[in-house]
Amino acid sequence: MASPSKKAKKTIITKVFNDPIHGSIELHPLLIKIIDTPQFQRLRFIKQLGGVYFVYPGASHNRFEHSIGVGYLAGKLAEALRSRQPELNITDRDVLCVQIAGLCHDLGE
Repeated sequence: MASPSKKAKKTIITKVFNDPIHGSIELHPLLIKIIDTPQFQRLRFIKQLGGVYFVYPGASHNRFEHSIGVGYLAGKLAEALRSRQPELNITDRDVLCVQIAGLCHDLGE
């Protein structure tokens, strides 16, 4: 039996998205709460590629999909930095903050 002085690590339940570019990606529950906001959901209706859609109808990528991919890749970058440069002392919270920044980068007007 574990000693009472040791903290039990909390299990975080993630949600899996099937991304057209990156395949299955897992997102932290806080990222899901951000994605579920009306401000983020409106990105579904903004084309990432603008007028290119009229020339290449298959180019139907939108800001919603793009932002989820950027959040995912931002997290991968932070994880790579953490593993390759441990002297940076990158925490799980730091990685999550970088993911949030990537996810929210297109939310301006």
